[in-house]
Amino acid sequence: MTPELRSAIEHTPLVLAEPEEPFWGFGEVLTMAATFLITLALVAGGFSGLLKDQARLGYWQVIEESLAYAVLFLALKLLFFWAEKPLFRSLGWIPVAFGVQEMLLLGILLSAASSVLLLLLHTPEVHTPFEKMLNNDLASRIVITVFGITLGPVVEELLFRGFLQPVLVNAAGTFPGILITSCFFGAMHLSQNAGMWQSGLVITLAGFAFGLMRHVMGSTRASTILHIGYNSLPFALTLLQGLAQGADPIHK
Repeated sequence: MTPELRSAIEHTPLVLAEPEEPFWGFGEVLTMAATFLITLALVAGGFSGLLKDQARLGYWQVIEESLAYAVLFLALKLLFFWAEKPLFRSLGWIPVAFGVQEMLLLGILLSAASSVLLLLLHTPEVHTPFEKMLNNDLASRIVITVFGITLGPVVEELLFRGFLQPVLVNAAGTFPGILITSCFFGAMHLSQNAGMWQSGLVITLAGFAFGLMRHVMGSTRASTILHIGYNSLPFALTLLQGLAQGADPIHK
C-alpha cells in the first residue's frame, strides 16, 4: 500500500454502506438453492454408482461439490445475463482499499479466537463427518486444504455475502440481514461438525464478521480475504496432522 493511499484511507471516515437494493429477490435465491442441491444430488449419485466405495474419499467429494458449484454459477450467469447486469461486480466483487496482508492476519486472529471460544464452550471431541471425509488419506487432505483456502471461501462469500445477504439486508435491515445470513451460513456447516451447537454458534459468529466486512467495505472480495485468513489456520493444521500421521498418499 502506497503512503498516499494509506493517508487517504486514514483520513476517510468509515461508515456503514446504505442498504443494497438487488434486482433479484427471494424467488431467485430459492431457485438457485434448489439448482445447487439437485445438481449435487445427481452428481453425488452418479459418482457413487461409478466409483462405489472410492466415492467416499474426500477429494472425490470436493470434485462433486465443485461440479455442483460450476452448474450453479452457470445458472447465475444466465440470470444476470438476462438482467443485463455484470455477475461478479453485482455480487460485490470489487477492489478493496485495505491491504490484503492485514485482512488475512485479521482472519487468522479471528480463527484463533474461535478456537478459544470452542474450548470455553466445552465442545465435545467427536469424530465428525468432516474428519471421516479425510479418510486417513493424504491426497484428500491436500485437496480439501487447497479447496478450503482458495475456491471454497470465494464461492461461499459470493453466494452468502454477495447473493443472499443483499436480499435479506434489503428486506429486514442491516443488522438482521447480516445476522440471518450468518445463521444460514452456520447451519450449512452443522452437518460437517456432527450437528454440535458449539461449532454452529462459532461459525455463525465468524459468518457475521464476514458479513459485516462485506457490508462496511461494500466488497465480497474483502470478506473473501478475511474468510481465507480464517480458514487457513484450521486447514493448515489438518494437512500437517495428516503429514505427521504418515497418511497413505493414495488411500487406505
